[in-house]
Amino acid sequence: MTPVHLPVLPFEVLKSFETISKEEKSFFLDGTGGEGGHSKLILDNFPNSRVLINDRDEVMLLRCKERLKDYKDRVLFREGIFSEITFSELAEFDIINLNGILLDFGISTFHLKDSERGFSFKKNEFLDMRLSLEQKLTAFEVVNNYSSAKLNQIFREYGEENWALKIVDKIIEIRKKKKIETTSELAKLVESVIPKKFWQAKTHPSFRIFQAIRIEVNKELDHIKKALMNLPVLLKPNGIITVISFHSLEDRISKNCFKELERTDKFEIITKKPILPTEKEVNENFASRSAKLRILKAL
Repeated sequence: MTPVHLPVLPFEVLKSFETISKEEKSFFLDGTGGEGGHSKLILDNFPNSRVLINDRDEVMLLRCKERLKDYKDRVLFREGIFSEITFSELAEFDIINLNGILLDFGISTFHLKDSERGFSFKKNEFLDMRLSLEQKLTAFEVVNNYSSAKLNQIFREYGEENWALKIVDKIIEIRKKKKIETTSELAKLVESVIPKKFWQAKTHPSFRIFQAIRIEVNKELDHIKKALMNLPVLLKPNGIITVISFHSLEDRISKNCFKELERTDKFEIITKKPILPTEKEVNENFASRSAKLRILKAL
């Protein structure tokens, strides 16, 4: 089994919840359970807490259950999209409302390295990119069936890719002859379009294209916006929601949603600027390099 990846910003996450009592009974929601690293931090540091762990990927949920099996009745599990959690569903878990909510929008190491779903340009796999195998839309469908206008839109909006139009032209040219089926095919296609002098250091030129397609396949930004407007109302007074984003699109949505919620006078933004990982953490866990943490408090 691949070593469990390190949760990003672990000390900062715990500090964000420092106003929550460790002596009293508390309920947390880890809306993006992943490998369970952040949930384990909460369970270890809040001994009277219970954590509802949600993930849309059944495989990830099974891995998380295995990692946290020693916590027994302190952990509850839900398979589904975090944006769809409601009061009535919390009640099914005997939870009235929440002391803390954590959302980590990053994709897991498992998905990139071991899922065999085509998330990474470093491996030769079928273009899938689904976070949940229950859904129908795949990266293959996006690349091979979307119109040139739609591809250009998602590459520009979700990938912020300056070479979007030329990359789309190349995709259209190739798919007239054959289907683009694998990650290697797509990565080499992008390589052939973007001149090497424009390649960014330490980043493959197809990185933004893969990001854009993954966001489209899983409707990630739609679910983030919906969750950030709906989940905070599940908090008790003085409850905390902490979110970790990994690129500007996610962080912008988090910032704007928090501002909109604060204008209702029912919430207070705790972080006027996002909290970033320390140099030490980045050196120890390179995956944390682009992480940004924001905190909102219920009044």
